[in-house]
Amino acid sequence: MKPNGISLIETMIAVFIIAILTAMALPALKNILYQARDEIWRKELLDAVNLARFESRLRKLPVALCASSDAKSCSGTWTDGLLVFIDSNQDGVVHDEEQILRFSVSPSHGSLFWRSFPSYRRYLLFLPADTANSDNGTFWHCHNESAVWAIVLNKTGRTRLVYPDQNGVIKDGRGQALRCDDEMT
Repeated sequence: MKPNGISLIETMIAVFIIAILTAMALPALKNILYQARDEIWRKELLDAVNLARFESRLRKLPVALCASSDAKSCSGTWTDGLLVFIDSNQDGVVHDEEQILRFSVSPSHGSLFWRSFPSYRRYLLFLPADTANSDNGTFWHCHNESAVWAIVLNKTGRTRLVYPDQNGVIKDGRGQALRCDDEMT
């Protein structure tokens, strides 16, 4: 009579096959996770821009959006987090009397950059008259030194989402590729 159990060798072969299949699947699962985080961060940013724009119109007060690493001040990089607050002084600085409306922490593994035109500002200010404090601007999200998506804002704060073209490049308003190595590019 033959025993009905599994031998040690059969168990080791099964574990080895499972390990190989898992190792082959991990890169694909990692990419799916990164894509999900990228989309969550894109949605968080769009929500923050729309909230700042809406609250400015509703409250008839200037509302700013800035990078924040501590949820209390405009500090750090855009990758750290986003802070939306009433900016009565219109200076991009959170003062004691100004109300913080929202703080979002980045769920992403990449970097977020901002550039306003025609001059660089470290914050985005919405005025009650439904205009921003710059002509227009672009947020772009990068990882592995390539732009994954960009959000282009016009003067009224309306947004347009841009993904890489067939060459894997996102171009700015001047036709130059968005670079991921320098905020001021």
